[in-house]
Amino acid sequence: MLLGRLAVRVPSAYRGSIRSLTHQTQYFFARQARNFSSASALRIPEVDEMDKVDPNLHRLPNETPVVGLNCKTAFDNLLPTERLYAHHIARASFEGSLIVFLQVSPESAGIFVLLHRIFSSEPIDAVKEKAVAAGFTEEEWQNFLVWTGSFYSNSGNYKGFGDSKFIPVVTADKLSKMVASSKAASNSPDLLSVYSAVEDGIFSLNSKNAGLGFNDTGVTTYHSGLVRKTDSDLINRYMKEKNLEGWNTRLFKEVNDGKTTLKIKFASTKPSVTEDEFEGVKVHLEKGDYAAILSRTCAHLRKAGEFAATANQKAMMNKYAEHFTSGELNDHKDASRLWIKDVGPIVESYIGFIENYRDPAGVRSEFEGFVAAVNKETSKKFAHLVERAENILERLPWGKAYEKDTFLKPDFTALDIIAFGSSGIPAGINIPNYDDIRQNEGFKNVSLSNVISAMPKQKMNFISEEDEHLIYEYNGKAFEVQVGLHELLGHGSGKLFQKNADGTFNFDKENTKDILTGGKITSWYEPGETWGGVFGQLASAYEECRAEAVGYVLCCDPDILKIFGHEGEFGQLIKYVNWLSEIRAGLLALEFYNAEQQKWGQAHCWARYVLTKVVLEAAQGFVTIEETKDSSGGDDLSFKLDKTKIDSVGMPAVRQFLNKLQAYKSTADVKGATELFNKYGSVGPTELKWREICIAKRKPRRIFVQPNTKLTSDEKNAELVTYPETPEGIIQSFVERYSADSIADLEHLWKVDQKYFPRAYGKC
Repeated sequence: MLLGRLAVRVPSAYRGSIRSLTHQTQYFFARQARNFSSASALRIPEVDEMDKVDPNLHRLPNETPVVGLNCKTAFDNLLPTERLYAHHIARASFEGSLIVFLQVSPESAGIFVLLHRIFSSEPIDAVKEKAVAAGFTEEEWQNFLVWTGSFYSNSGNYKGFGDSKFIPVVTADKLSKMVASSKAASNSPDLLSVYSAVEDGIFSLNSKNAGLGFNDTGVTTYHSGLVRKTDSDLINRYMKEKNLEGWNTRLFKEVNDGKTTLKIKFASTKPSVTEDEFEGVKVHLEKGDYAAILSRTCAHLRKAGEFAATANQKAMMNKYAEHFTSGELNDHKDASRLWIKDVGPIVESYIGFIENYRDPAGVRSEFEGFVAAVNKETSKKFAHLVERAENILERLPWGKAYEKDTFLKPDFTALDIIAFGSSGIPAGINIPNYDDIRQNEGFKNVSLSNVISAMPKQKMNFISEEDEHLIYEYNGKAFEVQVGLHELLGHGSGKLFQKNADGTFNFDKENTKDILTGGKITSWYEPGETWGGVFGQLASAYEECRAEAVGYVLCCDPDILKIFGHEGEFGQLIKYVNWLSEIRAGLLALEFYNAEQQKWGQAHCWARYVLTKVVLEAAQGFVTIEETKDSSGGDDLSFKLDKTKIDSVGMPAVRQFLNKLQAYKSTADVKGATELFNKYGSVGPTELKWREICIAKRKPRRIFVQPNTKLTSDEKNAELVTYPETPEGIIQSFVERYSADSIADLEHLWKVDQKYFPRAYGKC
């Protein structure tokens, strides 16, 4: 360890007048226990911990918009049994989503416990009185509310979109005084020790904790603090050899007497341990991770099965519960197979460890669960798109040999989300993510209508007033088209060339030509290899880019626009708004590029930036980005897209690039894919200047307030509980969402994990 300055802090709660002496004394001893519990008597920060990071990039403006998920009409239209079915899946999803706080950062679960106890012990106005007495200004209090609402909405103190840490504006001194004087501190004797454990996590900001990543350069709790990329790579080799997949796992490392043990921890309620050895390292396969949380999820899933509309739905709910009980991935795959067969349900749902965007190794997945009511009118458009899909797929540039042997027509519905438990709510979903099921059995697409429509009206940067007006007016319709094409024909297209276990191939190896070289196919996926496993960290951004590009290309066809009800000049207008909005988003994505580490942290942003670079390279005046000055003389940008050149310049350029993306994906050519993606994903001096301007003028992202559902007094129906579109509304929704028992279980699991993350708790 490198030596830095010696730092001994007097607990901040003592720096003012001494109030609530008993609680502050507890706070003192709890904090001292933390500071002195390591082998060395005092915590000596590493030099890297004092690296300077601009805090303004990690603070949320008080103007952060809060939008609601309006599902009242959809919920009210459900029958009582359908509402009960939806209610229990909503509860399963929300209970399970407490896992995400344990997946994001070492401190997130502790912060959740702290905030829940504070705001559930007394009204928000009473908490404000104590905050003001502790020295909060009105602006600081409002920022604390925004920070708290954002923490809840992102399921942790790192942005669900962007993966960067966000911190409150108020000082640690003031917050610690407010916590010490809260009613929760009187009700919960250990509250101040909880605050002591998370205070650094709330406020600390340096080059290693500013964003998510491997623990030597960022923050993750998918891996314990000692795990490095080499350990992750070793376990990937082990899992490939054992034919295991890591969706519902975490990777922890222990070193005792010079002997390394790597623990693959599987999410399940039923514990077990299996010992193995691989490449000189002990490997433990341990089941029982998150057991206390998953037991509640399982109970609600089984209860939901009692109100299922069909035997298939009941079997699906029970199979999900079996997966969370056993930890066996095949149980979740079986549930996913039942889900695919649940065609045209009134109430739609999915739950599990789904997306692997935030694991730095691209292997392990975040918990996610949702339930929604089907929007029948919008779903009719998507059903028509599905009916036309086989014909439309022939228009993609790679040809029949690179497409699935049979297009398995999926269910494609528009949904009004009732509950979504995860770190963020997407606009559309294409699942399941298992290659073997998607390729051979099918998948589903969903477009989340009330997410798409919940758009705050903000002044837009870098475009003309005319273009701004068009986006305000028509982006909902344009985005609906893009989501439909992205999910169904983007994620749903393309074949993976696979060698089977018996030595045969799933393609004509002798006659299939490489669409880039014209020669024979020389690479493919070996038995046991998956797309995500082979492409690793690149996989998510690469696939999002491929799906986005499919949407760009196909929205140029008038007959496809007609499916969505857009014809003639209006259809051309929708096409323009889609290209304008999406390509401009690639410029705005520069905000999410880490210039210090020279890496992208958000898959969708990286993907959109790559496509923006592709159309800029096409030149011919199609897309122009110029540095200008704003009305006050500050640096500004002017973004323009020539609508007359979409078909002649933009579409051909993206089409050619899309062909390359599919070629490398189909043939498992990760080297060629990486070189291609890094070429267009690079950020040079010009783009770095654009990045500075984007950051200076960035607009806050919306955060969602979701409703709750509750049973009626006779438990024969369920009701929807809605909240104001304010940070206070978000806070109240979370207070009412979780019981004291749920919070106690989360706190216990958080404390059990602490020994695996010593840096986060002042133990070097």
